[in-house]
Amino acid sequence: MVLGTEFWAVTVKRLKRAGKNAEIVAVTKQNLPLPGTFNEMAVALRKQIRARRKAHKRYNDLLRQLYHAAVWENFFGDINALCLKEQGTSCTVVGQFIPRIKCDYKLIGYEHLDILGVNDVKWIVEAWGGPKNHIPARQINQKLHARTVARFQLEKEREQRLAGELFGGQQLPLVESLDTANPEGQSQLENPSADSAKPHQRKMIVAILIAAALGLVIILAT
Repeated sequence: MVLGTEFWAVTVKRLKRAGKNAEIVAVTKQNLPLPGTFNEMAVALRKQIRARRKAHKRYNDLLRQLYHAAVWENFFGDINALCLKEQGTSCTVVGQFIPRIKCDYKLIGYEHLDILGVNDVKWIVEAWGGPKNHIPARQINQKLHARTVARFQLEKEREQRLAGELFGGQQLPLVESLDTANPEGQSQLENPSADSAKPHQRKMIVAILIAAALGLVIILAT
């Protein structure tokens, strides 16, 4: 998502130089679940937690935000992978489901939350004790995850139809559905007429999407 005239990752890079971690958290939260937002949010929260620990101040509110970011990242893991590959508004539209995600620490635990580091887990256990279970967030929120996947696919279909209209009125092939939404691996949105799209149009779309993805990676790496 672009904030004003500035891409979110560019904004985060600028805020990092200024040491404005609270603002980074706000910017990344506005752009969830775009690729890179969860990690950048976690980094900024860790810096704030360390600062409060050093000053002997309470930080449970920040710790809770960090844990929630980790749960959300686990919930959106498969969708996020497609967002990185495809790009588009479908990635931001499904962010509307974030407030409905259950983040019960006692059930979800921390073993499946990839963005949590050793220190993160240490702080969490010190503050909240040990969990009863370690269950993936997608499993705890199974029905919601299925609805999120379905909405992502519908939005992606809309995007591809619009892209087809922009490039000569041809409909482009639709993305394959996620395994969690369709165990047989058949695209629920498959359209036989998609094969009629011109090859050069497909190549142009793919080139644009790859360039966007690479641009994001370069921005976050510098």
